Amino acid sequence: MESLFDHTKYSAIVFIDSMVALEGKPLDQMPWGELDPTGRILVLVVSQVNSEIDKRKRDGRLAKRARAFNRLISPAAETAAPHRISAGPPAIDIAIARHRRIDWDQYDDLDADGGDDRVVAQILNARDVPDQRKLLLTNDTNPIAIGTRHGLKSWRMPDHWLADPEPSPSDKEVARLKARVRELEQAQPNVEVSLQYGAEQPQTVFRVEPIPTEGRKAITSFVIRQNPSQDDDSPFNVLRDYSYGDRYREYRTKIVPAYAASVHRFLEVEYGQIPFTFSLKNVGDLQAESLVLKLASSGGSLHNRFTCYPIFGPPAPRPKSGILDGVRFNPDSIRSPVGRHDMHFAIGPDRGRMIEIHCADFRHGRTWGFEGIVTIDARSEGPFVIDVEVTASNMRGIQRQSFDFAYTVEKAKVSDLVDLLERTYRVPIPMEERYRAELKARNWRWMEFVDVHGQQQDIDEDDDFDDDDDGEENAD
Repeated sequence: MESLFDHTKYSAIVFIDSMVALEGKPLDQMPWGELDPTGRILVLVVSQVNSEIDKRKRDGRLAKRARAFNRLISPAAETAAPHRISAGPPAIDIAIARHRRIDWDQYDDLDADGGDDRVVAQILNARDVPDQRKLLLTNDTNPIAIGTRHGLKSWRMPDHWLADPEPSPSDKEVARLKARVRELEQAQPNVEVSLQYGAEQPQTVFRVEPIPTEGRKAITSFVIRQNPSQDDDSPFNVLRDYSYGDRYREYRTKIVPAYAASVHRFLEVEYGQIPFTFSLKNVGDLQAESLVLKLASSGGSLHNRFTCYPIFGPPAPRPKSGILDGVRFNPDSIRSPVGRHDMHFAIGPDRGRMIEIHCADFRHGRTWGFEGIVTIDARSEGPFVIDVEVTASNMRGIQRQSFDFAYTVEKAKVSDLVDLLERTYRVPIPMEERYRAELKARNWRWMEFVDVHGQQQDIDEDDDFDDDDDGEENAD
């Protein structure tokens, strides 16, 4: 009988059992390259396998796979020739095997009514393929054992070639509930939050030792010498500030000593400040009504300005030159009416641990961003985390997400970080580059100048700030 194909065109010829077709991935999607990376590969199906698969067309679990296999092999059945099912590489052809009439008397250990026995017997008697080229592909042990006794080579199909298992009743219920959740989510706003820190992790923060008592005295004397009294007691000074003497006395006896006792904590703040960028986006189809957004920090504080302490000593007070001296106009004190679509701070960024933002109508497709600065507390025992919560009147529940920042704590002395007498930094602060840029631009709104008691301090824009190579900042 003439061969239906030239077996020499194929680098591998594989006979499959029904389990491969019914339990494995679709034949045209299997990773055949693991068997033969170059190909071509011929997949042959004996009649017993065809019959077993055909019986499964009405099986509740396997019907779809049985019908899919029948559609795949139909062209080969109609033409009685190999049919290409995958272009590869490797290229995969499939065909129906022909076999001789089986003389069961020569197989005294095989059962003519046994499915696995019949599959092996038909492969052993298959035409068109030399015996030495026949290879049985299966995931079951029994046909491998039967074939081995009769000199048939086999290759156990790896488990990852198997199709994903059918879901159990409980899995189906979970899938149904998830689908219901997705359906409910479509009826509410869908917001996404993101937060990026602007420094490499882990960052080093410093736990700074206080200056010893004798050192404080020396620093106090040095700062006072650098900031002498500016009182003008000339009889020709008709606008003399008679309160200046008391204010300068308080400066010498209280403010400068308080600075010397606290400068180590000021340095912890400067070296613990890290920028971050926050973004909120409504990616759904509905607006978020009465939106409430909260950012809460653990292990530090939140702000939107760079906190500047008087690292090199507080400047001496200036004499007042008139009744309006010191009175400044603050444009932030005039608040514009809050519109329905405006984001406004219910709890503003003020070096606290919480920021809260409200919006009456946060439209779909809208994005809102916020640039802030965190201050990691070097004396905190836990990690630094910003916990974000978002909710709205038409949202079910609260959406939560946490953003960690990794850091290490290093103990240091004040003199390790700065030289208070030379007024220079020995170790650059993490935000040095940004600080220099804003200082050069005289962007005072980006900075918050704080006195030795932690109170915000007004800075005259006529003050002279020097930005030297060591990160020094000086104010007259």
